[in-house]
Amino acid sequence: MMDIDPAEIVAVELDCAGWPAPYVRSVTRRQLGELLLQLDDMADDTEAAQPTCP
Repeated sequence: MMDIDPAEIVAVELDCAGWPAPYVRSVTRRQLGELLLQLDDMADDTEAAQPTCP
């Protein structure tokens, strides 16, 4: 089993259509985990707010 160090620095790269270049940031694995949880919550909120089709 691998041990994961929550303080390890990793690179996160966001690349969206229309951006002149990818946006790269260094964050800790702990910060990345928190960011992913926030994005998951935002996706849930968006899904709940969308009207359902009859």
